[in-house]
Amino acid sequence: MTTALPVAPQTDAAPSRLGRARLEKDELDMALEEAAGLQWLDALATPLWLLRPDGLTAWLNGAARALIGLERDAPAAAVRVSLSSRLPTPLEQAAAGRTVDARATIHAPLILPLEVDLRLVPAPGPSGLILAEAPADSGARQEMMRLNEQLIALSYAYPDIRFELLRDGTILDFAAASPGDLNVPAERFLAHRVQEVLPDPAAGMLATALGRLNEGQTVIGLDFSLPPPSGSAGGTKFFEARLVALPDSDRVMCSIRNVTERVEAESAARRAHHLLSDAIECITEGFVLYDAQDRLVLCNGRYRELFSANTDLITPGARFEEVLRGGVERGVYQVPDGDLDGWIERRLEQHRRAGAPMEVQLHDGRWIRIEEWRTHEGGTVGIRADITDLKTREAELSVTRDEAERANQRKSDYVHHLSHELRTPLNAVLGFAQIIHDEMMGPNNPRYREYAGQIAAAGVYMLDLINNLLDLARIEAGRMDLHEEACNLSLLVDLTFGMMQPRACEAAVALCMEIPNDLPSLHADASQIRQMLTNLIGNAIKFAPAKDGRVLVRGELTEEGGIALTVTDNGIGMRPEQIPVALDAFGQVHGRNQAAERGSGLGLPLTRALIALHGGSFHIDSRVGVGTTVRLTFPPCRVGGRMQRP
Repeated sequence: MTTALPVAPQTDAAPSRLGRARLEKDELDMALEEAAGLQWLDALATPLWLLRPDGLTAWLNGAARALIGLERDAPAAAVRVSLSSRLPTPLEQAAAGRTVDARATIHAPLILPLEVDLRLVPAPGPSGLILAEAPADSGARQEMMRLNEQLIALSYAYPDIRFELLRDGTILDFAAASPGDLNVPAERFLAHRVQEVLPDPAAGMLATALGRLNEGQTVIGLDFSLPPPSGSAGGTKFFEARLVALPDSDRVMCSIRNVTERVEAESAARRAHHLLSDAIECITEGFVLYDAQDRLVLCNGRYRELFSANTDLITPGARFEEVLRGGVERGVYQVPDGDLDGWIERRLEQHRRAGAPMEVQLHDGRWIRIEEWRTHEGGTVGIRADITDLKTREAELSVTRDEAERANQRKSDYVHHLSHELRTPLNAVLGFAQIIHDEMMGPNNPRYREYAGQIAAAGVYMLDLINNLLDLARIEAGRMDLHEEACNLSLLVDLTFGMMQPRACEAAVALCMEIPNDLPSLHADASQIRQMLTNLIGNAIKFAPAKDGRVLVRGELTEEGGIALTVTDNGIGMRPEQIPVALDAFGQVHGRNQAAERGSGLGLPLTRALIALHGGSFHIDSRVGVGTTVRLTFPPCRVGGRMQRP
């Protein structure tokens, strides 16, 4: 019986073997002439070979050609017979005149090796040749041929390049749909060693692998690449090779697969992944992606930076809820006391629904805005933006808005007070003027003189009020000019006392001055200093006690070399929280029941603005029932009669 092995497809390597066989034609013809008496065996149905002692075929009949699928005109020398035994003992015995039955493997071009049972006898013709006979079994041969045809078809369809090798690398047969993939002409594959045919680095790697197989390994896989041939426009090719040592044989099966397309696709995918990763890493906000099972896929460095206290939990595969609860337990988030579970549940719900953006505050005070969206596959992509600056600006804008609202309210109050302060004396002016004009009390009534005085006083009051308003407006607009000169403070205080004395006498208030004779002169605007003194002394007189009122004006040098001018009274005083109100335009701390007269509320604000215009400072100290002290401090550069520029 004969046994069929996989048959190699026909390739362009066959002409090379046939060509080599034809080169030996002269030698074979001589042998066949000696065996001419055996030509009649060609018509027999039994497959017959005429073999040399080394296993090469000198002649074979038609049945043998049909058995192995060898073309009619193919030379017999292209067929080689090897025995299962690694030693040529059966051939030697047959050559010595014995009849030997042995298992043999037939090697021929264009087919895979075929195992058959042979009977070996000495050839009756040329000496030294051996006649090999295979038992006739047409059914088995037909089945073998059918299987060979199927295997040939499969070999053409199979993408791998397959070699049958001896353990030293000699190529017995090969099958390849595209033999040119290895950049080697197909005719070089047969009767050569694979490590001598393939270019480096493949040759060296296969030689090393064969050495390991000879040392006892049975299966070896390796990867290699081949550069394009010189002058070729193609690119580098990539291959996977697998070598398997056949048991109880000196052969090795080697398959080589061209995986260039796959490697290039994987390389393109890696480049795309790296490009995407670089793009995500460059995002200024934190980026995170969870899959459909809510497991972390990837995140960028900014995300890890925002949640640095939770970095060890932020690993691929970690579930969102585990990361969130771990962060809460570590105090990453500022969670309201007593609402831990509720806060976590709201955050999980927002994450599950990818709902409206959520703002959370971290333990270090930073504010994070969380936005999440669903992917087509059911995952979640999220952005974490640090909005601390926005929150700070929002708070600042809120404070500014509140201040603007208060300023607007002050403006309304300002207009209200101004209209009231102007309307009252103006009504008096109009009323008294109408009385005088109409001589309502008769002609030349002595009281008309008193009414004229009232008109004059009201006019002076309104003029002072308007002047103060204009001064404040000019100072705030930076348009107030200083007419500076050397000022004697003792003289200025004395002049102010003289102007204020009638009011002080009427209110039973004593005016006192403590200014050293050697106090240096002050380089300032004298009219503005008198205005400041008038405002402060007027306030002190207005809020003096009903009896034993006292106002003290003191001047002295400060430790820094400046001059401090203080006005102290023993009036009703103010609480600390009332002082800012008193310094506001038209601010009224005390009602009419606490003061003998009601002022405009512009004295203190204007005084503070004027001292600031001189580069000085304003300080007020007051206690209820004790009195008030206002301190005006002029800088050292204004001391000495001529201002010293810093």
